[in-house]
Amino acid sequence: MENRKIKRHAKSLQQKAHTHTVILDDPTVGRYKVISGGSGKEYIVNVFQKGGASCNCDWATKRLDTLAENKGATACSHTIAVFEFIAAGNGKRVSAWADEQDAKRQHRPVTNLADGVLLTARPVPKRYRQADFLFLAR
Repeated sequence: MENRKIKRHAKSLQQKAHTHTVILDDPTVGRYKVISGGSGKEYIVNVFQKGGASCNCDWATKRLDTLAENKGATACSHTIAVFEFIAAGNGKRVSAWADEQDAKRQHRPVTNLADGVLLTARPVPKRYRQADFLFLAR
């Protein structure tokens, strides 16, 4: 029963992440500004070079016990939004998972974000335009 609750949580975080706006703040240190789609508040997300990210949102800062456990990393919707932003720049789409087996079943590299949330990224299918098929009419 608990496992199902976690899976829905990972997917609901991903859905919430889709509502946020991400702005690259400082590429030299991997800092991003995230504007919440719900409240309009601005948060700072720092992406770690060795994986994971930190956020200054209320949810992340209130969890000092797990922050220490995760070496400062958190898996809030703001960090997921940043990883989606980075992946989109590389022509990929992110999926969030709470079950390691489900994530590995995707046959994609798995990133352990923190808090039991895993991310996979897959290439975005190419969108064809009508002009791509004009050779058939000739």
